[in-house]
Amino acid sequence: MTPQTIKFKPVAHDEMPISIGRNGTLKTSGVTVKPLVGEVWLQAVTSKGSEARCVISLPEDPEALRELAAVLLMTAEDLQSAQAEGKIAA
Repeated sequence: MTPQTIKFKPVAHDEMPISIGRNGTLKTSGVTVKPLVGEVWLQAVTSKGSEARCVISLPEDPEALRELAAVLLMTAEDLQSAQAEGKIAA
């Protein structure tokens, strides 16, 4: 499987999400999903478009990955509902 990079919606530099890496904090413009042998990495993408020196290592376990995906999807749906109701900014 090949790595896939997800780019976040463009925002002003000072509004970018922050990740914490090996050399401190960084502005995050996306995330790369890297399937490796025995594990899957989530790696932050910097505001300059390069891969950061921070990684979350997940087990190569379809059930665990599906569970993570389900939680992320549920979070996205909750945020979308809150935006539609005007509880948070869109």
